[in-house]
Amino acid sequence: MHQRDDMDGDGGNGGPGGWVERREGPSTKLIVAGVLVLLLVVFLLQNAETTKIRFLFLDGTYPLWSLLVVGAALGFAAGWLVSAARGRRRLQRRAQDDR
Repeated sequence: MHQRDDMDGDGGNGGPGGWVERREGPSTKLIVAGVLVLLLVVFLLQNAETTKIRFLFLDGTYPLWSLLVVGAALGFAAGWLVSAARGRRRLQRRAQDDR
């Protein structure tokens, strides 16, 4: 199916009156995300047994899936913080180079 993409006449692809092909149905990213979520749910359900943990103020028995989720969240947060710090440093270097 072909649809006109823009109304201002620049075509969106470099020429006036350009056409953009649109697909019907879910995107590839959506399908991959769905499969990953399904695999994550299966993994968590298969690790439903409890485990004992002693760390700082956490002392007790917890479901293994909850510890996996907390560990994954902490790993995500650490990666995000490192990435943000690198981006900030990169912007500061570019600002100094422009002077």
